[in-house]
Amino acid sequence: MKPVPGHAACRWNRTTHRKRLRRWPPGRAHPWQLTLIVFAVLAPLPPAVNYSALVDGARLGYGAIIGATTAVVALPLALHRHRSAFEAAATLGGVALTVWILYTWLAGTWTFALSVPLMWAAASADPRRLPILALLLLMAGTLLAGAVVAWPGFWWRL
Repeated sequence: MKPVPGHAACRWNRTTHRKRLRRWPPGRAHPWQLTLIVFAVLAPLPPAVNYSALVDGARLGYGAIIGATTAVVALPLALHRHRSAFEAAATLGGVALTVWILYTWLAGTWTFALSVPLMWAAASADPRRLPILALLLLMAGTLLAGAVVAWPGFWWRL
């Protein structure tokens, strides 16, 4: 009797692994891509809150700028049901965010500078297309987001 693929008795091989990766619906963004976008949204918020202590954090202007920037980063999450729209929003959102960061640098949007590579990584991290590259991008994005949030004395506490 042959073992059923996906069963514990079935030996791991590249074919069954790729079939497991393809179980996610093909027209939607993969959970790895969504994870990288969530990292891009959440990672800059602790430095932004810390920077608000240096500037007058109670001002309406600073909160509005940070809120608008967070909305631009979170836009691909609204388009997760259509993979092509998700990837386009992540790529173009990263380009727009780069220009926005350069324009409003002194207002504190420099804390979102590390969201740009995370957004571009999310656009390319589809394991149904390139499984090895997607895994590398997910690991690199996780390390980057973890370093920004957890490493004490990182770049925003100068």
